[in-house]
Amino acid sequence: MVFLTLDDLDNFFRRYAKQQGFGIVKAGGAYKQEKGKTVNERRNCTWKCESGGKPDARIRASTRLLNGVSAKGVKMANRKTKKVGCPVMLHAKVTIDGKWQIRNVVLQHQNHEPVPSISKYISMFHREDLNAVRRRLFQHHDEGVSIPQIHSALAAERNGVENFPVSERQLRNVVDKEKRLKMMEGDANAMAADEEYTKG
Repeated sequence: MVFLTLDDLDNFFRRYAKQQGFGIVKAGGAYKQEKGKTVNERRNCTWKCESGGKPDARIRASTRLLNGVSAKGVKMANRKTKKVGCPVMLHAKVTIDGKWQIRNVVLQHQNHEPVPSISKYISMFHREDLNAVRRRLFQHHDEGVSIPQIHSALAAERNGVENFPVSERQLRNVVDKEKRLKMMEGDANAMAADEEYTKG
């Protein structure tokens, strides 16, 4: 398959991953070289399942990283990880005419089973879904509409809460975070003004 741009290919694989129920990450790639210098333009790129690779068993003990063993030789508990060695990947390269062609792909998962219905719980899709409703969330909230009412209205457009991947709590968290940022900005401006007044 051939795509006009890297973004087109990236969006295509993201949509596929979301439909299948697994997350993906850009795992590597190379940039073009011109006269021995690296140009900020990719010539190939690799995407992998977020469950690919091996878990990192290293634990920080004091100032050293040890392979699962503390400084005193005591076995440390393993951290929770999604890494289970899944081989799913997609590799693409730029063609002579500047388009992106898929050169290698593995779609058979191992050591875990993707579930399409849990896509809304995968962090990368969480962010996408929140960004998609962010503008309307603040628009309605500034008009005095409550968070539960906003959530119900947005969910109704998706044919019900079960088809709307964003929870009422997530909407509330986005609004609260924005309020905190505005308060911090206001405090910073007040401090700057106070400092200018003191100097004067």
